[in-house]
Amino acid sequence: MVIWWFKQHKTAAEIAGLASCSDITVYDVLRLHREYGQVTNLYTHPRGHPHILQMADIEYIHSLLLANPALYFDELQEQLLSV
Repeated sequence: MVIWWFKQHKTAAEIAGLASCSDITVYDVLRLHREYGQVTNLYTHPRGHPHILQMADIEYIHSLLLANPALYFDELQEQLLSV
């Protein structure tokens, strides 16, 4: 959005159409970029729950699925819990 606005000189309505969002969202993103130099607010708390899986868990699940792509979810859970 920032590049569309500053470098390509598109209007908020054009950007909203390209990004499939509202004009208000475009203006919010541009305001955050102006205030913080990025499109997220540094001073807000992250939303949602913290992730339960660590990167090692995700890599293990990925290797299990590579070795056995037809593995059912419950079998995958059992493998992960056993480790």
